[in-house]
Amino acid sequence: MRRLPLLFFVCLLVALGGCAPKKVRIYEGAGPPQKGDAMVQYAVSLLGRPYKSAGKGPDAFDCSGFVYYVYKRFDINLPYTTDELVRVGSQVPRENVLAGDLVIFTIKKSYHIGIMMNQSEFVHASSSKGVAIGNIDSFYWRRGLSHFRRVL
Repeated sequence: MRRLPLLFFVCLLVALGGCAPKKVRIYEGAGPPQKGDAMVQYAVSLLGRPYKSAGKGPDAFDCSGFVYYVYKRFDINLPYTTDELVRVGSQVPRENVLAGDLVIFTIKKSYHIGIMMNQSEFVHASSSKGVAIGNIDSFYWRRGLSHFRRVL
């Protein structure tokens, strides 16, 4: 019976550890934080919101609705559809990607879009996970990576 309180205590520690906030690594360039940094911080605050086809937020999103919603929060009006989003701004090489840049993927002949956090991580609305963080170096994302776009 002495093990029961110890087991309870260990389970409590594990559960509380899972509630710790995720540390997000945002691009740390020279100089003061840019609008893209604030945009990424806001996008990350939406982690866990569910996916909904044609969802523009704030309760649920699809990928283009998520980008539209986050940029709109910073008074930047973007088109809503991925077909239009893949042409806004200017294309940027990977080595010049900054926080707030868009990342475009081609998955099963359709576009998917997210917001870059740093050189490899991006935040997006995933149909399987809702708003989540992905890594462009993972096999799944690397094989569908199309290009990056700068709107800011």
